[in-house]
Amino acid sequence: MPKYLIYPLYAAVFAVILLVCVPRKDIQRLSIYGIIFGGVFEVILHMLGKLAGLYGWYDHGPLGYKGIQIFSPVSWGIFFILYFYFLPKYKPLNYIYMVVAIMFSIIYTNLVISLGVFYCYDRFFVPLIAFTIWFSAATWGYYRLNNFIDKKEKSNS
Repeated sequence: MPKYLIYPLYAAVFAVILLVCVPRKDIQRLSIYGIIFGGVFEVILHMLGKLAGLYGWYDHGPLGYKGIQIFSPVSWGIFFILYFYFLPKYKPLNYIYMVVAIMFSIIYTNLVISLGVFYCYDRFFVPLIAFTIWFSAATWGYYRLNNFIDKKEKSNS
C-alpha cells in the first residue's frame, strides 16, 4: 500500500467511528465547528509549520495540494466533531478532556512520523505547543459560538 493512502484510511476510520457514535442530528449541528476548528485550523497550522520548516508531509502523492495532504483536514474535521460531541460542559472535566486529547494527538503525530509520511523538528515539544494552541483555541471558540447561538435561539423563542 502506498504511504499516501494512510490519510484516506484514517479519514475512513474516523468517519465510521463518527457514524457509529454520534447521532445524525448532532453530526449536522457540529459539522460547522468541525470544518472551522478541524479542517481550516489544520490547513492554517500546517501552512505555518511548513513555512517555518517545523513540520510537514513527506509524500502525499496525488492526494495533496500545495504541500497539504487533502485527507488530513477531512480527518481532523471529523475528529473535532467527535471531540465537541463528547466535550464535557463543566470545569475541570473539560480541561482534563482537552489535555487527554492533546496527548493522544501527540501520540498520533508520532505514529505518522514513524510511518514515514510526516516529519517534525521535534517529536514532543513542537506537537505539544501546536496542539495546545489549537485545542485551546478550538475549545474556547466552540464554547463562545455555542453560547452565542444558544442565546440567540432563546431570544427568538
